[in-house]
Amino acid sequence: MLHRHLVKGAFGALFLLAAAPLFAKSWDAAVGAFEHADSARTGLFADAAPFAASVGDPRAATAAELPGLWSVAIDSKDRVFAFAGVVGDLSSAKPFVSQLDPLTRRELWRTTLPMVEGKDVWIYPGGIGIHANGYIYVAYAARLAKLDPANGQVISFIDLPTPNGLAHSTYNGFIVLDDGMILTKSHHRKADCPVQGYRAFIVCGVDGLPASALVMLDPDTMKIAWTGKAEELIGGRVTATRFRGQEYVYLAGLDRLYRMRRAGERLEPDTGWGPVTYREGKETPGTAAIGFGDFVVIQTNALPTSAPMRVTAVAQADASKRFSAHPFAGSNAKWSFTPSKASSDWAARRVYTSEAYGGFAALDFDPEAGFSVAWKAEQYTGSFITLLGSGAERVVVATDMGVAEPDDYGAPKHRQESLIWRRASDGGELGRVEGLPRNFGLTLTPSKSGSIYYATGAKGLWLITPPPGHAVE
Repeated sequence: MLHRHLVKGAFGALFLLAAAPLFAKSWDAAVGAFEHADSARTGLFADAAPFAASVGDPRAATAAELPGLWSVAIDSKDRVFAFAGVVGDLSSAKPFVSQLDPLTRRELWRTTLPMVEGKDVWIYPGGIGIHANGYIYVAYAARLAKLDPANGQVISFIDLPTPNGLAHSTYNGFIVLDDGMILTKSHHRKADCPVQGYRAFIVCGVDGLPASALVMLDPDTMKIAWTGKAEELIGGRVTATRFRGQEYVYLAGLDRLYRMRRAGERLEPDTGWGPVTYREGKETPGTAAIGFGDFVVIQTNALPTSAPMRVTAVAQADASKRFSAHPFAGSNAKWSFTPSKASSDWAARRVYTSEAYGGFAALDFDPEAGFSVAWKAEQYTGSFITLLGSGAERVVVATDMGVAEPDDYGAPKHRQESLIWRRASDGGELGRVEGLPRNFGLTLTPSKSGSIYYATGAKGLWLITPPPGHAVE
């Protein structure tokens, strides 16, 4: 079912300031080239048309033929590439990449990625992205592959370090640094854990695991330029910012947020900043940190727990300057769980966050006073939050699973979700599509036209298209 409304209202002058694109020379220039828009993982796709909703029912493309879909990436030639075989039922998973026709969504080619040899290898949704050099890069298991976008040929691949053994080490995504070098890091599951995907953490926990490996690679030669070791296991994906002329990398450990500084073709611990303890009590570790102008933001509870989620902003100039908020402390929910990260809009001084059982919130931020709630919505999601458009037209897009029943571990058991568009300014609902398959913990990738590529682990890829002649007032 579709509900559509006109966009009304506008941001003040502050909201009319559009932040300059981050890392513009490292990723392909297309909207949707990378899952979180930039290497700071802001989730802000400023060049995408701001409001998109389908007329009638959403259209599915090759749903039965894209099992285990994680995400899509779009290049500057408007070619769409899907990375699948890594989510959902992984009993016979074979990671693959496909090119999809942007009009019909039919597959033009499919490449099964050369799999790591070994028994019971951990299959995990690593990542896909289009580099500024035009090639596709995919992280999966303990391997990084480079593909030709014209035909899907695997040009080369490289095996990455496995600190916890081949069967129990994986690489959960990568970023491109501002000179084009690729940075990735390992993630680990317990040796006696038989569970695949992200659920390995929910069922088996993350305590007692070895520290993550850090790897910097040359995207052209596909050779490792540098390897290092984090201070501990890094659960969240790596994040990079540029602040006062220096490139920094932020690593979300189980309890503390670390910073490393770029020094040529290597990273060095930034001993003058942090580390910052970002959780306490029954709060569980967080996902990726996100860049937020002069600050970075991290939130807790990437694993289900009874403690409310905490959002913390830390100044890049001074780690002792930090502000925290518990936006869903009053929800009275039995569980708190958010496997995704927050999204940020520094020009508007605003962070968008959600909790699977607590709701959805836009948080205003004062660099001297901290967070305050701008608006809340009874919208429950664990998926990544996407920001579209710029200035007064900015829109926030996220899923809604409704009030879901948790399983014994605290993860939701729902099967369907809605996709909702809201005005970023005040949270007013602009449109929704109901009855979509589960997208929990997955990506919403926009195209420049504002269409949303909606990934599902079991039902393939759905394309939510813009209405013709939608109005913005």
